[in-house]
Parts: sequence; C-alpha cells; structure tokens
Amino acid sequence: MTRNRTGVLALVAGTAVIVGLPAGSLGGGGNLRQAKDALQQAGQDVDAGLKSTVQKTGAATTAAIEKTKATVRQRTAPAKTRVPATDPPRQPPLHGSNPHGQGTVGVVDVDPSAERPLGANPDGSDSGEEAVIGRARGEQTASGAFHGHITIAALFGRELAGVDSTPGQTSTGPLQSLQTGVLDPLCQSTNQQVCLSVLRADSTTTTTGSTNDFAVARASLIGLNVGAAESAGNISQDANCQTSAGSARTANVSTSGGTIAAVANSSSTSRSCRGQAPQVANASQVINLGGTGIAIPAPGCANGTPDTTAGIPGLLPIICNADEIAGAAAVREALSVFALQVGTNALLKETTAASESFSVAPPERGTQCSDGVDNDGDGVIDASDPGCHTDGNPNNPDSYDPNDDSEADGGARNLGAGALPFSGTDVIGLALAGLLALAGGLLLRRREDLRTVR
Repeated sequence: MTRNRTGVLALVAGTAVIVGLPAGSLGGGGNLRQAKDALQQAGQDVDAGLKSTVQKTGAATTAAIEKTKATVRQRTAPAKTRVPATDPPRQPPLHGSNPHGQGTVGVVDVDPSAERPLGANPDGSDSGEEAVIGRARGEQTASGAFHGHITIAALFGRELAGVDSTPGQTSTGPLQSLQTGVLDPLCQSTNQQVCLSVLRADSTTTTTGSTNDFAVARASLIGLNVGAAESAGNISQDANCQTSAGSARTANVSTSGGTIAAVANSSSTSRSCRGQAPQVANASQVINLGGTGIAIPAPGCANGTPDTTAGIPGLLPIICNADEIAGAAAVREALSVFALQVGTNALLKETTAASESFSVAPPERGTQCSDGVDNDGDGVIDASDPGCHTDGNPNNPDSYDPNDDSEADGGARNLGAGALPFSGTDVIGLALAGLLALAGGLLLRRREDLRTVR
C-alpha cells in the first residue's frame, strides 16, 4: 500500500512539473497543448538555427580563407615591384614593404646599401644607417594591426630616445611634463601670442591608423611661426581606402600671409582604394624665400624637379628632389649629398628631409555589423544585434565591434513572446520530473507484479 501510494505521488508530481514548466514559461495560464506547440516551435527554430549557423560558418570560413589569401598577396606585392637599385644615388630607398607613412629629418649612412627596400626599423638597425634624427613612422604590420614609432635620435642602430604606440595607446616625448606644466600655460596666458614647443614627440595609434608628429622646436610669436627639424608619419584606413603620408621639414618661417623662408622640405602621400588605381604624390624643395624657390645648388632644386644633379661629380655629388614611385609606393628626398661616389657605390650619404608613403587597399570583406542591414534576420541591426558584440550584450556599447563580419550570434532567437519556452533551470526541472515519473511507474509496476505472484 505504501509503495502504491508513493508511486502514484511520484507520477502526479512528475506530471505536474512537466505540465507546469512550459505553462509557467509561456506566461501563465497555458495548457499542455500550448506546451506542445511551444516545444514543436522551439524544435523547428533550433533546426533552422543549426542549418543557418552551418551555412554561415561555411561562408565565413570561405571568406576568411579568401581574405587571408588576399592579404598575403597584397603584403608580398611590394617586394616584387621593388628591385635591387641599379643607380642607388638616384633611387631613394623605401623602408620596409608594409604599408606606412614616414618622415625623417636627417640620416647619415656610411657605405649605403643598394638593396630596395631597406629595413623598416626606424632606428636604422636593420638598414645599416649610422645616424637617424627625427624619424616618425606610422605603419600597418603584417598582422594587420597598426603601429606608431618616433625615433628622436639613434646612433649605429641604437636608439638614444624614442616613443612607441600600439592600438589604443598615446605616447609622448621626454619633455612632455615641461610642455604641459610650463610652456602650454604660457601660451594660454598670452592668448596664443607666445607659444613654444620643445622636443615634441607625439605618437597615437588606434585600430584604424596611427599618427606620429615630431619637432625639435616650434614657436609662434605674435603672428610669426617658426619650425625646426619637423617630421610626420601617418597612416589611416576606412572600409574602402587606406591613406599613408610622410613629411619632413628642416627649417621654416611663416606668417598667416605665407612662407617667409623654408629650407629642405619634402612630402609624400599614397592612397589606395578598392577597385581603383593608387594615387601617389611627391613634392620637395631645397630653399624657398618669400614663396620663391632659389636655384641653389642647381635650378631644378628650386622648383622641385625630380632627380636634379649638382655638386662635384664623383667627389661630392648632390641630388635635389630624389624621387621614386613604384605602384603605390613613393619616396622623396629633398637633398642628398654623397661623398666619393664611384659608379653606383658611395663612401657616405647624407640625407636631409626624406619622406615616403605606401598604401594597400583594404581587402574585400562583408562587414555586416556596420552595414545597416538585418543580415541574420533576427529583427535587430548592427549595434543592436548581440552578434555584433564581443560579449553578446547589445546593451553594452563598449563591446560593439563594427568590423565584425557576421551578425549571427549563435544564441536564442525571438519566439513571439520574446524568449524560448524553456530556460536552463526549466530543463533541469524537466529532467527531475522525468525521473520522478519513471520512479513512480516502476513502483506501480512492481506492485502489480507482486499482486500477480500472490
């Protein structure tokens, strides 16, 4: 009698839990048919979700493979277009084959190499450059991440002072405390009439680019602007294009009306967009007075004529506006002086105001998390879609990734009422209810077996 009562109670309890769980989850007042319908709907959605996930995973995998192939092709292309220089004095070197913008105030290179490109380290350690002054570089590495660096000074491949930044970082020079504590307040107190910057070295890198600005000195004195030994190396990228720029200026004096005097300035820009030919531009000038170029040391040095030769052939040759463009890679040196040049070799090369740029169009990709389209059909778009958040939480703006290629989040989909009919807790309860029902059935069966034997 006790076993019979226990079995019946177990069956009743199990049935109540099984019936009650979906009814409660579906909003109260539901019956068994509602639970059945909800379970069937859940099964259909899970099946559809699995098929969709498989399809999207396959598509994403294929896209990732193609993206990797494209990236490899793009990263190796520059090395193929650059060949060993047959005339190094006339072919200024690109530094590295990664996309970058770079500006250098001055370089001394003993026994300059004929290799093209040279090493990419801003301190000259892998290019054989003995002295580097004021080199700013913004670069996209082989991994696709951006990186910024400024070599303030380096000798024999050893950096004496410099700053570095990776995505999310901003770095400043060794005199930043003097700048912010003394010089900036002075500028503010004089209503921007007396402003001074000393040994400026600012490097900022994000997930979409890097800006790097260097200057030994800058001054603004009652409308007169003076700059000494300045350089910049920048790179930026959006969904379709990448732009790189480098510049270097040795000395400049100007007013709001224009340039008063300038010595050895150069600039280089490169822009690459998907489906378009790259756009590059180089410019330089040796001496400028009052907006007019001075024909020193040769007429072409005044107006930026590329590869203008001057000096003493063999003993002390000089090249103004040394220029090189190969596809999307461009280099410009305002003034290059050689010592004891024999053929394509020289004992020494001194470069003043060198700029270079190289860009690569972003690879084709279907970035779904910033296209304004409900790609996975779940009723939410871009930042509102859990699949576009690294933590799956659409209410957390910090986890939103606009560069995510897929809105699919692999999680629950809406079922009319806004939730699946069973939660994790419900599933556990359902399992326990099943065990209760099974136990009750076994107890009743055993009771009947005993009765039959008797």
